[in-house]
Parts: sequence; structure tokens; C-alpha cells
Amino acid sequence: MTKPCRIDDDLIKTCADNIRLGLSYAACAKAIGVTYQTWHNWEKLGADGKAPYAKWYIAIRSAESDLMKECMESVKMSMRLGDVKSAMFILERRFSGDYGKVSQVNMQSQNMNLNIDASPTADEKDKIRMNILARLQPKNHMLEEA
Repeated sequence: MTKPCRIDDDLIKTCADNIRLGLSYAACAKAIGVTYQTWHNWEKLGADGKAPYAKWYIAIRSAESDLMKECMESVKMSMRLGDVKSAMFILERRFSGDYGKVSQVNMQSQNMNLNIDASPTADEKDKIRMNILARLQPKNHMLEEA
């Protein structure tokens, strides 16, 4: 048995109001008592134009654009008041192709497989062993030998 759709005008208004406040989709889903997966499913159904999801989807997108407009107006007001960082923010985000941050790192990876015999010789093994044994001896033992 399929669950009845919970989307109605009150739920649409609640979701839109929460989005306008700046809540994330996950937080909005919690606020209306559904899982984020359900929210995501509603988005897909709404984008496909299925009723009543399409009405909800349009309201969500509209609320999101209202929030974006309000935020940009605040940034622009701050910019007009002399905050240069606000202007930089708009240029970097809105016109990222021209003013965005460009990475100067040019990384190239090459896979070089070299077959090298790295096993130590018998003399090298003896030197390593003697070095380890010298470090393991008590410090006062070294003084007694001298």
C-alpha cells in the first residue's frame, strides 16, 4: 500500500519559508518530518512535472532565488559602504571565469616502475646490525669500557 502524499499548501508554505530563512534542504526535510531521501525523491518528481510535487518544487526554487537575491542585495549594500571584500566576493562567484581564483599549481603525475634490487649486501646488513646493537647497549656500559 502506497503512503498518501503529504504535500499540501501548508507544507509548501512551511518549506518555502524555511528556504527563504536559509535552511539547508536536510534541515527543511527535518522541519517537516521527512527524511532527506524523501526530500530528494520529491525534488526528482517535481522536476519531472508530476503533481503535486511540481507545485512544491516550483515554490522551493522560487524561495531559493528569493534568498539568493536578498543575500546579493546585502553584499552589494556592503560593497557600496566600502567593503572591498564584498565586491571581490561577487566578482569571484558570479564572474568566476574572468575573476575567479586560478590555481597556479601544474601537477603532472607519472608512474615510473623501476625494477631495482634494494636488498642490502652482507656487509651492509652487518653494519646495520652493529648500529642497532650499539644503540641498544646501556649508556653506563659504554662508560665502563672506556
